[in-house]
Amino acid sequence: MNLLLAAAWLGVFRPAAKLPPSDTRAVVGRAGEVVVLTPSDHSPAPTGDVAIVQPLVGMNVVGRIVNGKIALPLFAIDRREGADAVLLLPADTVVRFVTATAADEKAIKAVLIKDDVLAGVKRSLAGLEVGAIDVDGDGKADFAVTYGCNAWGDGQCQSHGAFLLERTGSVWTELQ
Repeated sequence: MNLLLAAAWLGVFRPAAKLPPSDTRAVVGRAGEVVVLTPSDHSPAPTGDVAIVQPLVGMNVVGRIVNGKIALPLFAIDRREGADAVLLLPADTVVRFVTATAADEKAIKAVLIKDDVLAGVKRSLAGLEVGAIDVDGDGKADFAVTYGCNAWGDGQCQSHGAFLLERTGSVWTELQ
C-alpha cells in the first residue's frame, strides 16, 4: 500500500442555469463550472489539469483550471441543497469508486461529530451518506465525500451539505 496519497483540493460545482432544489436525491446532468477553493492552510491552489471527482454521484472527469475555475460542458449533480462539493485531484490520478466499510463510516462520523458546526449532537449524523474513492490501488477508501446535516442548532439541522475527508492509515481527517 502506498502511504503517500494524491494531493487533494476542494471545489464547488455551479450549474450554468439555476436549478430548483430537490428534497430528495435527484441527479441530473448540467453544464457549469467548478470554482476552485483556496486551501485553508494557505498552500497553493492547483493549476492546469485536474480530476474533478464526486463519489456520491459517480463522477470523475478531467478539466483545466483557468482563472480559478473549470468549465464543464456536462457534469452529474445532485439537486439537493448543498450537494455541490467536489474533490480535485491531480489529473493522472487513477480513481476507483469503492464502498466505505462500516468501520470507515464509524470513523468518519467520529471525526465529524467533533466539528463545531454539528455541535457534538449525534443525531446530526442521522442519514449521513458517504461516497468513497480509492486512489492507491489497495481497494480501500482513501477519500470520502459525505452528504447530510452540515450545521446544527436550536435542536435541529439548520442546513445540509458536504464534508470532504481523507484517510491516512486508519485515521480519517476532514479536508479544509
